[in-house]
Amino acid sequence: MKTIEILGANRFETYTKTREGCRAVIVQDGKILLTHELNSGWWLLPGGGLEEGETPEDCVVREVEEETGYLVRPLRRFLFMCEYYEEYRYSGYFFVCEAVGKGQMKLTEAEKRRGVQPEWIPLQDAIGLFAKHESYADVSEEKRGSYQREYLALKEYGNLASDSPERQIYERFPGVSCAYRDAAGREILKYDGAADKENAISVDGNTAFPACSISKFITAMTVMKLEEQGLLRIDDPVNNYLRQWKLSAADGTESDATIRMLLSHTAGIVDGEDSFYGLRRSDAKISVLDVLEGRTAYNNRRAVAEKRPGTEFEYSDAGYCVLQLLIQEVTQCSFEDTVENLIFAPLRLRKTFFASLRNLELREQSRKMASGYDSEGSLIPGKYPQIPDLAASGLWSTPGELMAIAEAFIEAVNGRSAILSSVSAREMLKPTENFSWVGLGLFRRGDDTAVSQGWGENGQCMLKMNTVTGEIAVVMTNKNPDADQAESGVEALTSCD
Repeated sequence: MKTIEILGANRFETYTKTREGCRAVIVQDGKILLTHELNSGWWLLPGGGLEEGETPEDCVVREVEEETGYLVRPLRRFLFMCEYYEEYRYSGYFFVCEAVGKGQMKLTEAEKRRGVQPEWIPLQDAIGLFAKHESYADVSEEKRGSYQREYLALKEYGNLASDSPERQIYERFPGVSCAYRDAAGREILKYDGAADKENAISVDGNTAFPACSISKFITAMTVMKLEEQGLLRIDDPVNNYLRQWKLSAADGTESDATIRMLLSHTAGIVDGEDSFYGLRRSDAKISVLDVLEGRTAYNNRRAVAEKRPGTEFEYSDAGYCVLQLLIQEVTQCSFEDTVENLIFAPLRLRKTFFASLRNLELREQSRKMASGYDSEGSLIPGKYPQIPDLAASGLWSTPGELMAIAEAFIEAVNGRSAILSSVSAREMLKPTENFSWVGLGLFRRGDDTAVSQGWGENGQCMLKMNTVTGEIAVVMTNKNPDADQAESGVEALTSCD
């Protein structure tokens, strides 16, 4: 059963009032039964509040009869939705029901004053009616929110009743979790499926997924923060700051590749064949220096600036391992702790972390980490791989917290964030010389949209944000689909509301 959370822009940090209810989708001969308030013109799905001691099934039967006079039989509970507005949390179960007879309407005095009556209208007309929810934004936030709720419910009913593209995408993965933010600052969370099939643990809003190469976006933010603190300059050669290890050029001399080039994958480093994949937690621990030296099968090629820096784009996890070493050396602190102190803690993120072996052992005890599945749907050994290249692909998070990072970045672009300066954020978005679609830790989609995406043996994900409108979409999964984001459908989900 899919869950949707609607987070109103006017919501308080914590809610103090709650209400639970149930609503029914009753479709017959292509028409849907709605309640119509004649005095206000409002249309709604029939339903209402859950009474003490009542099951959701009993509630929906009672409410439909009282509001419409129809007796119904619940066929399927298909959606759970929570809405957060001001100090309220409204939660509701949505049922597919069939009409089985006529009962007796029992309207409240308030419902009588509003002129509530049942009406059957074509299903597509109802979808079109509720699809206009944004047109009420300046008229009534209550009506806008109510119509958005009904619209999302009918969309999910449509996904259930047909082999819809969105449903097909969700069914490709054991678990899917998504977050969306619109231009008005309202947010929607959607999630469904299994976080852990073997232990029957469902995905919820607190389930952390592997963010894979979205790690590079966070690493780039960290580097820019260190530049603000005067610890480095991104246009300096990275070797100026490295002591334990130096990046070599193809001829064996020290490379003059800059930190900026490493961030934009133009430092000339080529990763080893079939590298950065398949390391198990039970395997011997590998250090970032082991990776850079190419001493193990995890990366069997020493990190060298084989191509002239700045001349070619070569996507490189090893290049971000150089940045990981850089961050550790200039801060004299572990990479994961530095990012926690500079980015995660100020944003009060509690479910986002870099998966060092120490962090993995601590976090897995919460049972809130999504188990990883291979392209055949089999659990990968140990559930979660060992990731020594933290800066490149070791991030774990939830869509909601990744959205919070993206929101902070957009605020920084517009000069309203304490996390990062406007100069730093805009530098990350600046097109790379000769490669206009490449930023620093990000990829550009035109002038206003930036994306970061990841794909590993235990999941695939994508983050998309519009730095002008403030719109954000994040999709996270826990399976290797053996296809890129466009083919797997993950990119398509970033366009769903």
